[in-house]
Amino acid sequence: MQSTGEMNRTFLLLLLIPYLMIEMAYAQDNNVVSMPVTVKIPAFSLVEFAGSDKRISFIPGKGAEQIITPSTLDKTWLNYSSIVDGNSTNVISVNLSYKNLPPEISIRLNVGEHADTGAGKLGKPVGPILLTTYPQDIIVDIGSCYTGRGVHKGHQLTYSWEWLSPYDIEQSTIENIEIAVTYTIMAK
Repeated sequence: MQSTGEMNRTFLLLLLIPYLMIEMAYAQDNNVVSMPVTVKIPAFSLVEFAGSDKRISFIPGKGAEQIITPSTLDKTWLNYSSIVDGNSTNVISVNLSYKNLPPEISIRLNVGEHADTGAGKLGKPVGPILLTTYPQDIIVDIGSCYTGRGVHKGHQLTYSWEWLSPYDIEQSTIENIEIAVTYTIMAK
């Protein structure tokens, strides 16, 4: 048989156990720790082409090379992705890397505005240029962004073949002309 003191202690303990359990459950809800986390994504960029008339090769450390012919015209779209550090920007430049082009023929490249696809700080085209073997910027002020992949995404490329006088187009054999154009995306 239990004494009155032991019974009082047992009764008191039975009363305190539910109270302590409620307090412990409540205390668990407040065990929240906050700590700052910094994620650093390294700078990265990628350029690619889409369209029905494309022959592309990638040159390690240089960029993407597109083979164009007189039938290429406006069938190519330039797509790109870019992650930049801080406030820096990227540019895309272009140059002729191979040509069997007669001196009487020149090629003008016009880069269209971006097609309102993708997201981020998309670049701005600089306007029509005459292709040369010297790299020229064609899209500037590219921040962290992507244009999407495929036709009607990114920027449309339009090539214009120009015959300088006294070139006789009737006597030409332009079917055999192939030009390699290199596109490079880099930090500016």
